[in-house]
Amino acid sequence: MPDNSSSAYAKQPLGKSRVPVVFWLLLTISLSLIMGTVLLSNDMKHLKTVGHYFGYDLFPPEVRPPPKALPRPKPPVTFTLPVHLIEPPAAQTASTFLRTWRISGAAMCAALRDAGIETSDWAAASFNADTFECFFEHSGKRQKDQLPNSIFVIVRGDAAGTINNMRVKIINPETDQNGQLDPGILQIFQIMLRQPQWLDFHETLDAIKNLKDIKEDGFGASISFTREVLNPGNYNFTLSLDATSGPQKRTRNYFSSKIWLPSPDPAAEIGSEQPESVSTPPDREAPAESREHPH
Repeated sequence: MPDNSSSAYAKQPLGKSRVPVVFWLLLTISLSLIMGTVLLSNDMKHLKTVGHYFGYDLFPPEVRPPPKALPRPKPPVTFTLPVHLIEPPAAQTASTFLRTWRISGAAMCAALRDAGIETSDWAAASFNADTFECFFEHSGKRQKDQLPNSIFVIVRGDAAGTINNMRVKIINPETDQNGQLDPGILQIFQIMLRQPQWLDFHETLDAIKNLKDIKEDGFGASISFTREVLNPGNYNFTLSLDATSGPQKRTRNYFSSKIWLPSPDPAAEIGSEQPESVSTPPDREAPAESREHPH
């Protein structure tokens, strides 16, 4: 009995000591929550005050990078026109448009031959090796009181193929009932006027067709078709290209072939694009059939 009472007496203080520990633990947690709520409230203003009081900067201000500097505007671009573009041209240096032959002498002679006008080949003249020419001559039968109708055509130029002039002389040409030139003879003038591709001389062909005198000039080209005064049945045609005025000569000298490289021939470029015919090599010829009969 005494032993049991002593053991119960010994256990009683241990049970009473657990209640204050739990109480103080709960009190500590409650106070911590209250203090945390107070410190964190109002955007943590009280927490910042306490930290500042003890010399701690708990939330340093965010350092923002400086704003980027705006790009400086570029200075305005200045352009100075050359003086020769502003000043009026001087008379001693002015130039003008000048035609060029767009067909060579050899090609003109070939065009006449293709039309049935059997000209000679483009070759050096007998009297001057520097002059090249082709010509055609035809004479009809002589009638009683009239000279025979005849045609003489000549195209002259240089060794490079550049045409200097083209001339035609017709004597007592044949005409139709309306007095218009025979189409076979008119064809010569059509070729000479159309091959250079100068399209502004369209009235010349109509005048020649009606055997009327006409003369036209433009950009260095000169065309004339006239009746001889002393021989009314004779007509002379001349087509030439020459720089006669000062501005035309300056243009011709500036674009001289001695300064600039010659432009490529369009006809040659077209011909080079055509595929060459494929020939079968000798070693790929089909084998000859055997004449021996199979057994």
